[in-house]
Amino acid sequence: MANPHLARTLAAFQAVVHRTKNRLIAIPAQVQQNLGLGRRTNNHVVLYSIRPAGRGRWNHHLSYLTYDNEFSIPSDVTRIKEGARVDVKLHRVIPDGNALAPATPPPNPSSVLLALAEQAERDPGEDRREDGSTHVDDYLYPLHA
Repeated sequence: MANPHLARTLAAFQAVVHRTKNRLIAIPAQVQQNLGLGRRTNNHVVLYSIRPAGRGRWNHHLSYLTYDNEFSIPSDVTRIKEGARVDVKLHRVIPDGNALAPATPPPNPSSVLLALAEQAERDPGEDRREDGSTHVDDYLYPLHA
């Protein structure tokens, strides 16, 4: 198998290619629910295999899902026409993200400590000690006093 991702099938179903929607295929509601797919504007990318129902060679493609969780058959798949019944296997659902967006740097440990110290200064909370750190050992180790 050329692509190891094709070895795993998340869902398999039969569908009819839309006649009026530029060869779109709708993912059935039960499959959407099982995979946790919801309606979203920047939807996921799916890796899928498709062939005419019951026969033929599987074509493997990546497609964006529409807002309604539909995907279109690429133009290089010429033997699948509008209104045809097809077998579909979904192999991967890949969240869409912008790889060129600037990544947020991880927090600097020293800045986290400074922020906590500033917060402690603003809101000291309840502290029964009134002598500062003069008797710190007595507070930490009361049995040894």
